Amino acid sequence: MYGKSAGTTKTVARLRGMHDVSQESWRSKRDLQDRLMELIGGFGYRYLETPILEPTDLFLRKSGGELASRIYSFTDPGSNSVSLRPEFTSSIVRHYLEHAAEIELPARWQYAGPVFRYEASHPEAGGQFTQVGAELVGASSIKADAEVLGLAAQVLSQLGVADWRLELADLDVLNSVLDAVGVSERARTFIIGSVPRLRQGRQVVPGLGEEARRLHLTGQGGEANYLGRAIKGLDDGRARVVLQGLLQWSAADQLGQRNPDEVVARLLRKLRGSDTEDTLRRGLELAGDLAAVRGEPKDALDAAGAVVRAAGADGTAFIRLGELLDLLLSDDAIAGHLALDFGLVRGLAYYNGIVFEARHPSCLESLGGGGRYDGLARALGSEVAVPALGFAYNLEALLALTGKSGGG
Repeated sequence: MYGKSAGTTKTVARLRGMHDVSQESWRSKRDLQDRLMELIGGFGYRYLETPILEPTDLFLRKSGGELASRIYSFTDPGSNSVSLRPEFTSSIVRHYLEHAAEIELPARWQYAGPVFRYEASHPEAGGQFTQVGAELVGASSIKADAEVLGLAAQVLSQLGVADWRLELADLDVLNSVLDAVGVSERARTFIIGSVPRLRQGRQVVPGLGEEARRLHLTGQGGEANYLGRAIKGLDDGRARVVLQGLLQWSAADQLGQRNPDEVVARLLRKLRGSDTEDTLRRGLELAGDLAAVRGEPKDALDAAGAVVRAAGADGTAFIRLGELLDLLLSDDAIAGHLALDFGLVRGLAYYNGIVFEARHPSCLESLGGGGRYDGLARALGSEVAVPALGFAYNLEALLALTGKSGGG
């Protein structure tokens, strides 16, 4: 990016979304960062510094497409694909997996430092900003959920912020509804990614159904239906034999350079992964009904329960959420600030269970958020699942909210 011309040479200006910070602004930010780190440390969370630069694969294994399009990635001089960290959570779990033999669980870590996210539509909103957060690794209980949510609430309470709210959802409740409907994993991913649009109501379902057909998420009729019937009831091994025979009989001259085994494997995934249009529509409708539920905890929980019962879903996740709410509402730091919002899914695919965001009426974007990510360790190479959850705040957003000066 270039600035004004100086003679025949153009000056080089800062990148959009990146900022110079004066000493006064830096001091304000550092004072607030130190204050928050002291607060979080008082709850037993030890500081851990992780590299700004990590392997790109660390962030792509389980983060999903939304984050992938916002990462600053490049190839280093050693021909390695690397990225500036867009968040800390994956680095914290990577650290745990590298040192698991010497770490006693549950482990509590806090962190603070710059992260980098590219925002094409709002360049000044992206770029570099500072996250301050905490992660609790190795705890799966409701008490662990309440601990992390309570700590996130303490941050705003101790800063003296008024009128903030903590919006909470539970992806396990949504998944229990989709389990009852019987959608495939591909369709489930599509439905969860569509939840922000489903907040608008059932009128968006036909359009989403058409989009699903274009993505081949539903049975396509014709040849696909015949093939599906041909392998119905067969295990994958027998199904591959049938499909290989059909290919050799009818399409041997059309394979070209493609490996027949790869063609069969891809076709089998497509046939096994197809949902009927009725199944997908039902999943979208119930997810939309749930996404529309938001408000005071008790009333919203009752409304969500009606959707769970209408789906004929297993009530285990719903009951667990009710028990968590009882704990949270007994916490003076949270009571009066908590709301349920089942249209909240956040942008990272590694979340499961509870997800939450901290918001303030004067801010368009959230102040921070987090959730549970029990599957992330497996995605990063662990042989076993490691329950974990955490949160992070945008330090610059907190500075603006508390009336201090930001960057230059």
